[in-house]
Amino acid sequence: MKAVQKLEHGVGYLGYVEVEEPKIAPGSVKIKVEYCGICGSDLHIVGGFETPTSPLPIPFTMGHEYSGTIAEIGDGVTQFKVGDRVTGIVTKGFCGKCRSCLMGDIGRCQDAINIGYECDGAMAEYICMPEGATFKLPDNVSLEEGALVEPAAVAAHAVLENVDIKPTDTVVVMGAGPIGLLVLQFAKACGAKTILADISSANARLELGKKLGADYTFENDKCNVIQEVRALTFGKGADFVFECTGVDIVITQSIMMTKRAGTIVELALTSAEGSNIKAYIVAVMQNMRIQFSYGHNLGTWKKTLQMMADGRINTKDLVTHKFKFEDFNEAFECNDANKIKVLLHP
Repeated sequence: MKAVQKLEHGVGYLGYVEVEEPKIAPGSVKIKVEYCGICGSDLHIVGGFETPTSPLPIPFTMGHEYSGTIAEIGDGVTQFKVGDRVTGIVTKGFCGKCRSCLMGDIGRCQDAINIGYECDGAMAEYICMPEGATFKLPDNVSLEEGALVEPAAVAAHAVLENVDIKPTDTVVVMGAGPIGLLVLQFAKACGAKTILADISSANARLELGKKLGADYTFENDKCNVIQEVRALTFGKGADFVFECTGVDIVITQSIMMTKRAGTIVELALTSAEGSNIKAYIVAVMQNMRIQFSYGHNLGTWKKTLQMMADGRINTKDLVTHKFKFEDFNEAFECNDANKIKVLLHP
């Protein structure tokens, strides 16, 4: 079969190459991939990013946001049959016995590895995944929408599990990319007043944000968004700010618009050079909470799929571009101003 692989360390080095088709193991399912999304972390990897403690396993197949249909089931699998439409959590190799696994937080298992950057991922014709990491798609959720369950679960974990948002709260989302637009929807589902901000070149995303429930939107380069947020909160500042860009100036703005003892939730990866945020002193002196949010757990996926099935979370409108695997270069280099989520498919 063929796959989109990272072939060397450093910037670039992507190729569409022939690789061995994965062999199914007991307790696993073999999935014919229908769609695989390009995540911001994929762009970081193509840009040369890798952690000192976990170097990339060159060469490896990219991709972790996927949907597909089951092509084969391994011995002992009871929950799925051939032809089922599925998606799955990004983790494999987990032991299933440790405290983290028993709590459903399989990503924290010491044996766990993540597809798409610690082992082969889903930008390929087939991928094999454990039965326990695989989920059936609801009948009313398409395969396209299903490829966005993973980023939706990232947003759900940040909003529903890391903080406690009430209907009386004001929530600001900084950054109207896929994660920001999903965070917006989960915050709205909690009943909060929602504010979405991004730069004017992302106006199409801001307009979509209005459709998805934003009460207010601001073009961050054409106004003083800190003053706008404080005006809408009678001077006190936002209860929660979800920072979804990883950009220093936006992190600073997030601190400066948060109320005393309010919460900033950081979901984004910063640049490889790291951050230099002078406003952290304000966060300390105002007794703010800074909550980092990464990943999700099995319970998050169940909540996310239920809310998608109920029509409370819209992933369909986030898909703006689709490319074949063989056109991976065009997909990764897509700079359309209206781009939100790019999907690859066989």
